[in-house]
Amino acid sequence: MSEITPENVQEKLNLFQQMQQQVQSLSQQVSQIDMSIGETERTLEEIKEVSTKNTLYRAIGSVMKKIDDPEKLKLDLAEEKERMVIRNNSLKGQIQKMNKELEDMQKKLAPILQNIQEAK
Repeated sequence: MSEITPENVQEKLNLFQQMQQQVQSLSQQVSQIDMSIGETERTLEEIKEVSTKNTLYRAIGSVMKKIDDPEKLKLDLAEEKERMVIRNNSLKGQIQKMNKELEDMQKKLAPILQNIQEAK
């Protein structure tokens, strides 16, 4: 990040606010993925001991599709869960990095803003 000066402080404040909004948006995505992971785990637990004698259906959009191969469904769900975990970890890493940047930016902005307030 470039140096903060009294001349560019408004630009840096805008950037700071945009970054805060991005962190909030990413955090909401993490929460949604956490819920999906939990739902997938519960589904896997529920169908763990299902055999081909049982009839299973899977929601695809607004349609229910009959599942002919429960083992393939289990594998598909496990793969989906793995992809969600990877995506979630990536988002959490981005959030952590952005929070560090926000913290650094706040430390640089605070004294300049205080000087501007005192000058008024």
